[in-house]
Amino acid sequence: MIADVENKFKALSDKTRLAILKEISCCKELCVSDLQKKFHISQSKLSYHLKLLVEAGILTRCERGTWCYYQVDDKEVQRILSPMIYQEIIKNSESK
Repeated sequence: MIADVENKFKALSDKTRLAILKEISCCKELCVSDLQKKFHISQSKLSYHLKLLVEAGILTRCERGTWCYYQVDDKEVQRILSPMIYQEIIKNSESK
């Protein structure tokens, strides 16, 4: 359980991966070529970032023919972030 959560936070600890996550979230789904145009990074670097996000369960990957499309797993992102937000609210209310 701890290792799983650690991998998720590692995947979210990079500015580029957060930007990728935000872009895919706004568009619902994107393929690598669309992301490459947006971020102007090599395909190998982009693929590495996407691989980490998929392995962490934050993105899902769907193959259609020769194209791979990525989507945000909203339930998983909410599952990760909700406890943090809850803790922040509790800590803030206790300090007042």
